[in-house]
Amino acid sequence: MKGIHQIVFLLFVYAGSMMAQNPIIRDHFSADPTARVFEGKMYLYPSHDIPSPIERLKEWFCMADYHVYSSDDLVDWTDHGVIVTQNRIPWVQPDSYSMWAPDCVYKAGKYYFYFPSTPRGEGKRGFAVGVAIADKPYGPFVPQRRAIEGVNGIDPCVLVDRDGQSYIYWAGRGLQVAKLKENMVELASDPMQIEGMPDGFKEGPFAFERNGKYYFTFPWVKDKTETLAYAMGDSPMGPFEFKGIIMDESPSGCWTNHHSIVEYKDQWYLFYHHNDYSPEFDKNRSVRIDSLSFNADGTIQKVIPTLRGVGITKARSRIQIDRYSQISPTGVSISFINNSNKFEGWKSVFTRKKAWIRYNRVDFGKEPVATIRVRAKSEKGATLLLSTSEGSRIGQISIPKSSDWMEVTTTVKNAPTGICDLQCSLFKGGQVEVDWLGFDALPWDKGAFATRKYRNLFAELGYKETDINAKITSVFNDLFSGPNKIYFEVGDSLAYISDLKNHDVRTEGMSYGMMIAVQFDRQDIFDRLWRWSKKYMQHQDGPLKGYFAWSCQTDGKRNAQGPASDGELYYVTSLIFASNRWGNDTGINYLAEAQNILDCSMQKAGMDRVSPLINLQHQLITFTPDPWGGSFTDPSYHVPAFYEVWARWAEDGRSSFWRECAEKSRAYLRKCIHPITGLNPDYCNYDGTLLGSNRIIGDAFRFDSWRVPMNIALDYSWVCADKEWQQSYGNRIQNFLYAEGIDTFVDQYNVDGTQVNEILGAGGYKKLRHSLGLVATSAAVSLVCTHSKICDFIDRLWNAEHVPYDDGYFDAYYDGLLRLFAFMHLSGKYQIIFPQE
Repeated sequence: MKGIHQIVFLLFVYAGSMMAQNPIIRDHFSADPTARVFEGKMYLYPSHDIPSPIERLKEWFCMADYHVYSSDDLVDWTDHGVIVTQNRIPWVQPDSYSMWAPDCVYKAGKYYFYFPSTPRGEGKRGFAVGVAIADKPYGPFVPQRRAIEGVNGIDPCVLVDRDGQSYIYWAGRGLQVAKLKENMVELASDPMQIEGMPDGFKEGPFAFERNGKYYFTFPWVKDKTETLAYAMGDSPMGPFEFKGIIMDESPSGCWTNHHSIVEYKDQWYLFYHHNDYSPEFDKNRSVRIDSLSFNADGTIQKVIPTLRGVGITKARSRIQIDRYSQISPTGVSISFINNSNKFEGWKSVFTRKKAWIRYNRVDFGKEPVATIRVRAKSEKGATLLLSTSEGSRIGQISIPKSSDWMEVTTTVKNAPTGICDLQCSLFKGGQVEVDWLGFDALPWDKGAFATRKYRNLFAELGYKETDINAKITSVFNDLFSGPNKIYFEVGDSLAYISDLKNHDVRTEGMSYGMMIAVQFDRQDIFDRLWRWSKKYMQHQDGPLKGYFAWSCQTDGKRNAQGPASDGELYYVTSLIFASNRWGNDTGINYLAEAQNILDCSMQKAGMDRVSPLINLQHQLITFTPDPWGGSFTDPSYHVPAFYEVWARWAEDGRSSFWRECAEKSRAYLRKCIHPITGLNPDYCNYDGTLLGSNRIIGDAFRFDSWRVPMNIALDYSWVCADKEWQQSYGNRIQNFLYAEGIDTFVDQYNVDGTQVNEILGAGGYKKLRHSLGLVATSAAVSLVCTHSKICDFIDRLWNAEHVPYDDGYFDAYYDGLLRLFAFMHLSGKYQIIFPQE
């Protein structure tokens, strides 16, 4: 088997990422895009369509919150999470689901986010427009207590003119405009109707200035659905002269279109929306971008919508050719990969010889590529031909007969360099379906937050899917129902997870168990563990309110009152995932419980004997949130990807803070990990230096430290925000352990790789051993590695038995949990749980 793995590794060592063509937001619906250039980046403020949770909006637009995105190349977009939500705005009806098209502008050091919604209060009808204010373009935004008086309508747009005067435009009983006061939240003039526009329904005004001319643009129903139209004038308030159409009606029948027009790096762009991911229901839409140009007289050239979108695609990436720039008239079609989850994207289906797809602006760089990689399937087998648009052959790739998706690699015959257009055609054989293609090793350029895709390294290394599933089920059952189980039910509604060797119940194990339960969709287990945690471990009042006693006896009696910060870290994240998976109306309001933990924690700032989970000075997690444990941190508590989850879905008004915590945590991990061995201490200072406490626990790589490889693999898989360093880290730690002996490396080292002077005992035993827990996490880090040693690490995990060691020591708890987490990581089953849509 080892020989087979080494061959297959060459084909599967890297997984690429989905590049951002149209639509540009790939993990949920987005609409009504307002794009603005702030701080040298493009920021995008769309509305957020969701499937309606209430009956009255099942067939209508339903929107509860707003996200903000940013990009410096218009190709890769960062989601900064929720910035405003309907249930946290004083004047908004909290169940109206009417957070329609917004805008955001900058003035005098502040960012002003304008949004429409339904006012609260009996007898209130229609829409008003409110404002939220921030110091940064991504927030945090603070909603004002009242809507803007005199603005009754939807689709606000604000123009800050060159002289500093600001104007607000909106749709309501026609298209309206008024001046804004200097405070940006009050009108400085009476509303005025925009005159001279064509008959027919109009909404969504967007105004901008170029070369001294003012452009007033708007969606307009000329016939059956909305076009994008425009007028021009010499003043922000008109009069405007109607000029014509920017974009025609959608040929697929999407009724709405909504847009913004912005210049970025000397090119103008049109942002608009279409129902790409929801072709049967045009109230769920997705944002697109295409280039826009002007004629010499200042009029706008008509924009033809494209799938290809904008930007340059790197050859050494996953190229989604279904987002083509041109396609042959017959013999090839585009369809969804998975109709039950359309966010998995599209595939190109070739059915006729010589049928082709062209994809433009591919950057092959200066160094010639050597290999072609394709993810495809063909029941009869087929051969694809790749060439440049000028006809120069790059190479042929043969797709074996298979009804399953596979990745296939072959050698490049004639490597192009620089930027050129790529053409893929069916050379011979039967029907073939193509997901993506790329060249050379394909680094993981985006995490699952962007792609919703996960690597299954077991499958890539040749293990059968049935065997993988059976193995994971067996490992799960070992923990939850086997003879050496650590999960115990109490009565009809409670359960705990016990560290059997220490005869206690820990927040670590309870929160791990909840994360496992939500990943496996076991709400019964999750709810039991949470109820036990809340009843026996969580403080309901006093200075520690909201926190959990880190250790209890199995009858619920507390061994200690204080918390350990990693427990709260996992509790919050698993509760958010539970909210996303099961909702909050099945008996437990999971989101409210997560928010309570976070709110209680942050409210402890300035207290004497207890502190927030996060050291606010360093924005790094504490070892324990108290004066002693708050002075240092534990590297194994650093899971930056979890903060990304909080930023998106905690809805606690701290999205930007949590995202900053993620960035700080990644930077900290770089500092605390040894540059040669890849080892880290159990505890260290916030600057990454050793504590130097001369205590046995602290400065060495021991039990806590085992978790760091797994945590970094998780961050890489979900976020991929520090790809190059994380790949280097994974290679380093595996190289060190491999050199120590793939079957003999021990579980405790000094961080420089030398042997420890004193052994830390566990469960009454004091011995260096080749521990299953470290075997597991050192295999899990294979997700980030770029060398062939991953085959050996993964093989060792697969074949490792969870049985007592020769001296009788057995750790069902810690070894068992890390073993299950590693199998989840490597099989692609440790996933971000997105809200149900």
